Amino acid sequence: MKLLTGYILFFFITLNLTDGFCQRLNSGPHKQEQSSPNTLDARIVQWQKDLNIPNVAIGIIENNKLVKAKVYGNLSDGKPAPKNMIFEVASISKVVFSTMVLKLVQEGKWDLDEPLAHYFVDTAVASDPYSKKITTRHVLSQQSGFDNWRWMNSTGKLRFNFEPGTKFNYSGEGMEYLKSAIEQKFHKSLPQLADSVLFKPLHLSDTHHEWDGKTDFARHSRMYDTEGKQITKTDYSIRASAAAGVTTTIEDLSKFAIEVLKGGHLSAGLNKEIIKTQAVISPNLQQGLGWRVVNGLPNHEYALLHAGNDQGVAAIMVLLPKSKRGIIVLTNADNGLMMCNNIVRAALAEGPEIIHKAYKSTKLTEVLPVISLTDSVLKTYAGNYKREDGEPVTVTLKDRGLVLKMAGIPVLNLLPEAEDKFFLMDLDVKIFFTKNDDGTVNAVSIQDGGNVIKCMKVNP
Repeated sequence: MKLLTGYILFFFITLNLTDGFCQRLNSGPHKQEQSSPNTLDARIVQWQKDLNIPNVAIGIIENNKLVKAKVYGNLSDGKPAPKNMIFEVASISKVVFSTMVLKLVQEGKWDLDEPLAHYFVDTAVASDPYSKKITTRHVLSQQSGFDNWRWMNSTGKLRFNFEPGTKFNYSGEGMEYLKSAIEQKFHKSLPQLADSVLFKPLHLSDTHHEWDGKTDFARHSRMYDTEGKQITKTDYSIRASAAAGVTTTIEDLSKFAIEVLKGGHLSAGLNKEIIKTQAVISPNLQQGLGWRVVNGLPNHEYALLHAGNDQGVAAIMVLLPKSKRGIIVLTNADNGLMMCNNIVRAALAEGPEIIHKAYKSTKLTEVLPVISLTDSVLKTYAGNYKREDGEPVTVTLKDRGLVLKMAGIPVLNLLPEAEDKFFLMDLDVKIFFTKNDDGTVNAVSIQDGGNVIKCMKVNP
């Protein structure tokens, strides 16, 4: 059974696009009027065609009630997609898992600040004194000290990069570490715990942490690449993970969202901890417990946000607790998070500001300058690369610019800020190339905060 580990960092989840879906080079901040329900339907259908996304599901919540739940597109056999189409939600699994953990805390069965070493220590870090310090709070606030995934460091092994609780670094490994501790404490698997603590009480009959790859396969959404080609697998099963892999429907996930908006049956104190700034991600974005928090919205509103991205999977959830509103978008293609962010911008009056603050540390009015490089310089970077986990990455020259392609993410247009350093218009992610002593390019690295994906160039 295959564990969906997440092919990219959390921030690799969208490009801010105009309706023509071309990345902006010199334009000002993207502005988009809020769409009416009918207009939104038409725009989603058009975006599906432009972005090669077979299926999109949306759930819109107003006054803590689901007012719209719809699945667009057809099944793989051409029949209309059912309202209960099953989607994978990638890293949104993290907030589902976090909510379960906080319910255990509410019931007095688990402690936010008790060292996880009381129940579990991974043998890879047993000799590190930080293994005695890491707590649930550190994990849920993304301050575990771990890489996003262990394959991203040079050893390929689990390790602490800094003392837990001292700074932010997004980590799926942290969630898996906490999962192991909880399973040891309760002598139950994550699926068993989630079913009893969260899924059954909320009547989420179509939501699961693991899947055999066969049950209800007819209504599974499948996965598609950036060109709209189906990504076929010999084994669709998913092993239980706290970081990714939850399967659900738009109605089930909307029920979960409403539970969060209503306070999740948690105490006022715990809900304050969820939205409290546990760590700072950027000047525009804070990390709470499980959720990202976007503050400073109009009418003193704030947003809880999380997104997910895996190969052929993309999803986003944005909740506005003060006004009891929210939106969930699920898709089944590598370009899906373009769709997710377009819908958030179109459906919510605050959408453009939320999306900008979620992925950029700059002010809404700031646009970085782009320098000019000759085609001869750009061509030196074009070629095939391989990620540290073996996945292929390609860099090509197109329209006098560089384009990076990697399974599981939209096509990335690289904008030069120096001869060997590039950026993305609407993300803080940096891309830089390194060379051998003879001047030939040997690698491209993709950096988001403390996480770096290094891709070595493959000889033709």
